[in-house]
Amino acid sequence: MSEMLANQYFMVRRFLDAETAFENVLAQDPLNRSARKKMIICLVNNGKIKQALDLFYTVISEDITIITNTNVSDDDCPCPEIISKFENINEPELSFQSKLEILGMLWLYCDYYKSIQQFEKLKEFNPKEPLYSNILKVYKDFVISKIS
Repeated sequence: MSEMLANQYFMVRRFLDAETAFENVLAQDPLNRSARKKMIICLVNNGKIKQALDLFYTVISEDITIITNTNVSDDDCPCPEIISKFENINEPELSFQSKLEILGMLWLYCDYYKSIQQFEKLKEFNPKEPLYSNILKVYKDFVISKIS
């Protein structure tokens, strides 16, 4: 029941309510792929970038296709709208690093290569942050697995 409610909130873009509902879903089923995938979007939209990035890395490390297989129209994915919103935000509203993190995560739902570009910029911007290299390694491994 709570997953249906979470999905309803998500579909009508009530991301704060959806986040709370998805928290309840994940408390019952921490590996729920659909809930985790949507929770990343909720966290990003709700300004919880660090939490979103941690969950994002966990999800892609386990199975990147959970996100890359998103069909933007069939899944009613809000990423294109959210990406547009964040691309048009300028500092000091949002730091350069946070903006790249957000765009890197969200672009993976829509365009794998644009996501890579964001994380490559992040790696250049902050080369001492191992998470960006780790994410890019997951991406590289994914590409290699598709070729093999």
